[in-house]
Amino acid sequence: MSKFSIEKPALLIGEGREEELFFCAMVNHLGLSSSIQVTQYGGKNNLQGFLAGLKAQTTFSKLSALGITRDADQDHAAALASVKTAVRKSKLSDTPLHVGTYILPKKDTSGALEALVIEAVSTYPNWSCVEQFMTCVSENDKAQLSPTEMDKRRVHAWLSTLPKPDLRLGEAAQKKFIPFDHVAFNPIIRFIQSLLTAVETRSTTHA
Repeated sequence: MSKFSIEKPALLIGEGREEELFFCAMVNHLGLSSSIQVTQYGGKNNLQGFLAGLKAQTTFSKLSALGITRDADQDHAAALASVKTAVRKSKLSDTPLHVGTYILPKKDTSGALEALVIEAVSTYPNWSCVEQFMTCVSENDKAQLSPTEMDKRRVHAWLSTLPKPDLRLGEAAQKKFIPFDHVAFNPIIRFIQSLLTAVETRSTTHA
């Protein structure tokens, strides 16, 4: 991960490169790229270090809102608690910065970003091919995959049906193959928009 510097009043961060590309595409789709910067923190175990580095930047005072995203994986509550611990230990809670957390795929639900993608694209005509593939593989697969890993397999299978079959998820979002207007994305979109609201509120307060 390259060195990161604060450039905009709001910052949205994801676990890795795929999330960074995905959320960049979403922010662009919403027309908020002039106010919201997107980057990654390099994995769950690096969140606290990233936040501490953020606070140490000379331009930190210019940042009004921070949105932290993380996959729930098997335990939504544990993922949320982990983020809260990282925020507390990095002492961001001692600053006037608005810090919001969004655990993917949605409230009180296990899984990851891929679950939202599946909900949005599972009505596409070629989705039946994906499910046929999953059925065929499961009949011959001895691997014990978690539900989250199964979702990732489904998404990879779907990506292979696109006109550019070698794209990863973040790249597919950049190429506009992800239907961001689908209702599945409404909660995360509201979360992103709330960052801009926090920026506007702080600007008004300090005017």
